[in-house]
Amino acid sequence: MILRKASAKASAPAKIILFGEHFVVYENPAILASINRRVNVRVNLNKTQKINITSDLGIMASYTDSKFNLIRGGRNTKTILDPLYKCARDVLLERKQNLGLDINLISEVPYGIGLGSSAACCVATVAAVDSLFHKPEKQWICAKAIESERLVHKNSSGADCYVSTFGGLMSYTKKKGFNKIESRKDLSLIVVNIGIKHSTGSLVSSVKKFREWNVLLFKDLSSYADNICKKAVSAINIGDEKKVGKLMNENHTLLQQLGISHRKIDQMVNICVGNGALGAKLTGAGGGGSMIALIPTENKRKVISEIKKNRYECIPVKIDYDGLLVH
Repeated sequence: MILRKASAKASAPAKIILFGEHFVVYENPAILASINRRVNVRVNLNKTQKINITSDLGIMASYTDSKFNLIRGGRNTKTILDPLYKCARDVLLERKQNLGLDINLISEVPYGIGLGSSAACCVATVAAVDSLFHKPEKQWICAKAIESERLVHKNSSGADCYVSTFGGLMSYTKKKGFNKIESRKDLSLIVVNIGIKHSTGSLVSSVKKFREWNVLLFKDLSSYADNICKKAVSAINIGDEKKVGKLMNENHTLLQQLGISHRKIDQMVNICVGNGALGAKLTGAGGGGSMIALIPTENKRKVISEIKKNRYECIPVKIDYDGLLVH
């Protein structure tokens, strides 16, 4: 394929899980939403035939024929950058090109707190590199990004990449895939960064063990989680924020019973609800990471003030309906 330009930019949104995390692994539905915090990627051709990747995390590496060369960063630099190298390399192979690239990432998303930053990085990188050759096609970009993101999350369903690519609110099940959810009212949300990194893989394994040791209890919890998701779709459709908030609280209680919450998350959930949030829960794998709260506009200042008193990072967000953007 013929090169059409020497540089390109793309951005992709982070995501939150509103309902259904962990239970989705066992055929239950989950509700995801992309948010207006983005990963921005710029790609420039270079004349070295190396792929150089830099990130505002303070890390940098160079790849020559798949060989990794650390330039700046710690021991986890390779783990973070390898999926992005794979994104770029796979696009070049698909387009039958052997080019040197400088790839620069700037993120509005804290890394490793359950907001899908790795998926957004992969989506934006595939899109930026592919747009050097032609106008990218979202379905193809999503598929390539999922392949690379599985270097980070080996058993990823691809849901994070999908919602980052296409944007908006979506329900997802393993069997039925994705369905857009229409909302009559914008959800007024905040994300709270608990400041504790977690391992998604170990938490998924923990839930698997819980399921094996508590077969009947897990079946009951799973049925309850399924019912919550169905009610949540209806509540979002009609713009019933109070109902959505109540269901968020119920979902968090289920996740506590699975043992994947954290005392600091539970503390912030209680503080948010006690100061006017309609609902609050952990989002993502748990064990730290982030929590989300649904807050009416008139109570937002009070809730944010209480969060900051406890010295946690507070990130007001809105649902992003654009998904992937190629600039």
